[in-house]
Amino acid sequence: MAKEDHRLSPPTVLRLSEYLLLLEQFIQDERDVISSRELATAYGNNANQVRQDIFHLENSGRLGQGYSTRELAAEIRRTLGLNTMKKVCIVGIGNLGKALATHVPFSEYGMILTSAVDTDAQLIGTKINELNVENFDNLSNIVKEKNIEIGAICVPTPAAQSVCDTLVAAGVRGILNYSRIRLKAPDNVTIQYQQVICSFMQLGYKVSHD
Repeated sequence: MAKEDHRLSPPTVLRLSEYLLLLEQFIQDERDVISSRELATAYGNNANQVRQDIFHLENSGRLGQGYSTRELAAEIRRTLGLNTMKKVCIVGIGNLGKALATHVPFSEYGMILTSAVDTDAQLIGTKINELNVENFDNLSNIVKEKNIEIGAICVPTPAAQSVCDTLVAAGVRGILNYSRIRLKAPDNVTIQYQQVICSFMQLGYKVSHD
């Protein structure tokens, strides 16, 4: 478990997950040791913040003036729970849902894409990434029977809250929401929002003011 036996803050979890991707690139480039300054430069923050984040880890892989890239990556994986596979369901197999199912490397990061569901009769029964697209009407039973813990909502905004309610009632504990509304769910359900258009707006602002 992480030091001090408490939950990591969302910003810390975000940074650790992104450090992991950077470390994997360093490993691919055959770098065995990296300093906090080098990791900070690659990430875009500062060495002090990197050291504070790594302090939360039980085993940092510290080697002299740096860190073992492999040991640090392995410890981040363990701390984030990526060594225990979690089952994922994608609700809505339009362009976005198809892209997630086809291009996200779930199995490399502690997840198994277990189910894909939709309301479109032309999609139901077709295959996507070796999965049969299932009928949305059976979503509750699918979640319960397959012990799905995470749901990705890729449906039109008006349907998003209803989908969220169904997932939560069936036992899902984590939701990735791609719709534009803020969902309502019990406190024990974690919701993360992915608003691509907001990222473009933020970039647009920065470009306009540089």
